[in-house]
Amino acid sequence: MAKLHNLDLKLLQLFDHVYRLRNLSKAAELVGLTQPAVSLALGRLRLHFGDPLFVRVGGTMEPTPMAAALHPQAVHAIAMLEALLAFQPSFDPARDQRNFRIAMTDVGQIVILPRLLNTLAQSAPHIRVDISQVSADTADHLQQGALDIALGFLPDLEGRFVQQTIFKETFACLVRQGHPRITNTLSARQYQDEQHVVVETSGTGHVIIERHLARKGLVRQIGAQIPSFIGMATVVGSTDLIATLPSRAAHILCQGSNTHVLALPVEIPGYQVRQQWHERMQRDPGHMWLRTMMAALFKDA
Repeated sequence: MAKLHNLDLKLLQLFDHVYRLRNLSKAAELVGLTQPAVSLALGRLRLHFGDPLFVRVGGTMEPTPMAAALHPQAVHAIAMLEALLAFQPSFDPARDQRNFRIAMTDVGQIVILPRLLNTLAQSAPHIRVDISQVSADTADHLQQGALDIALGFLPDLEGRFVQQTIFKETFACLVRQGHPRITNTLSARQYQDEQHVVVETSGTGHVIIERHLARKGLVRQIGAQIPSFIGMATVVGSTDLIATLPSRAAHILCQGSNTHVLALPVEIPGYQVRQQWHERMQRDPGHMWLRTMMAALFKDA
């Protein structure tokens, strides 16, 4: 195996991008190199490891067994190098500038984000947050350093992650003011007879609702499915459809809308809203401050 003394961050990132995208042109765009430069860099990696690493199959670059074995170690090395380059020995939220990348659900954008932004405006005016949606790629993005924190009702992520409960959430029902059949209470019969608007999305406890309704022999009649809870109050306030959603979001959405919040006619267990991060960020001063501040937002909730 040839020696390669400058196996640097960009080379490792290139390897990772080619592995995930199976495409040299797309990988070149992500690392900011021309395709000929990418081919040369890939040649250096092949020389170092004594293996082709990627072979063209049809229109894609498929990894060899050695590349598949190397990839987890490369991802870990990338994360460590990025953390090293971003490390600050101390962090002063009142003065320091930093861009934190946070993934959260649309319910998180309704419930958590306004509190977070108001707190930052008061105590950390130079801090910026970039918000993205929780997705199937969230664990990979945390591991690769593309995200700092993920927030929501998240499964236990596979890998070296740390988690902390921010608050516990329950469910409620959102109904139009002046609904022709529902006033200030909601019976199990009404809940089954009425048409529902639902959101099927990651990180909001949707699966909990369906599972426990099924156990109680209840079936919702779905009248509409929408992609986000953010438009829920408009839909419910303009129709006879009703909605089941996290309680905090329901109470926020009903403000200023033609809706009100009712208790569910059946008990559905709540869930924990948690923040999760990769363990390499555990002792980063800025990251520690962000996590502590995030937990404090709901300490009395």
